[in-house]
Amino acid sequence: MAVDVYDAAIDRLEPIDRRLAMAAAVVDSLHPEAAAVAGDIFGYLRHRYPGRDVLSMYGERARTLAELQERFDRDPCVETLGSPGAPISRDAYSVALLLSIALTNHRFEIMQQLAAFLSGLTAPAGRIASIGTGTGYELRLMALLPAGWGIESYDVDDRVQVEARRFLDYFGVSRAITWGREFPLASPPPESRHRYDALVLCELLEHLSDPAEALGAVRECLTAAGRAFVTMAINIAQEDHVYLYPDLASCRAQIREAGLRTVSDWITPQTTLPPAEDRERSFSKGNYVAVVAPA
Repeated sequence: MAVDVYDAAIDRLEPIDRRLAMAAAVVDSLHPEAAAVAGDIFGYLRHRYPGRDVLSMYGERARTLAELQERFDRDPCVETLGSPGAPISRDAYSVALLLSIALTNHRFEIMQQLAAFLSGLTAPAGRIASIGTGTGYELRLMALLPAGWGIESYDVDDRVQVEARRFLDYFGVSRAITWGREFPLASPPPESRHRYDALVLCELLEHLSDPAEALGAVRECLTAAGRAFVTMAINIAQEDHVYLYPDLASCRAQIREAGLRTVSDWITPQTTLPPAEDRERSFSKGNYVAVVAPA
């Protein structure tokens, strides 16, 4: 059934928003493995929101973000990047976060890169923390790490953690996870320094007023051989985005100035078309993804 999920989704998305249908078709054409991912996500959403039209919810959320993006594009600056205090439907927000993994190439590739990062952690034991819990999708990937790895997850919004636990329960993930509220991203205490073999800051930094400080804390909290997975949204408007990354150079400079070195990186443009062959030259909006280590 998973192989049919894209055809069904694209047919439903066409009358809702043709751009969303085009974006979904790109994922379907570029990533044969995406059908299984989409099948899992749609299965969960049918369970979580019985009787709800999740694709219509996704379309409504996309229209809201498009309006914010148009405002930002007319006057690109920190003041137009977000919309503090704007009401956000928690259900629509959660649905869109999950569906965009399956239906947009840039978010599918972010998770693809995260999976590659995690599969590269070959030590039989270690300690990893996800800073910003996300949808639960990220933690499901982390749960595949060897049994000797301790997993921690931090988020200041309790509702996010509740939703992530629901997601993990649906997929039968029984792996022990230590849940926390705030990770020390300002001045890490002695007990946090050099404690972690891996850290994940996935789609978090643009939500922070001082991501440079946070990256400095990442450096302090990693072991000498530790690695961190970080992403930075470039020129993407959203209600809760507060830090503007205007270009790739600003991302790379911030990593370097935080005392980190880039082990590998990836550019994933936000587009409804297949990415250009030379991504760096044509890039203007999307995500910068990097694996970093203490310099």
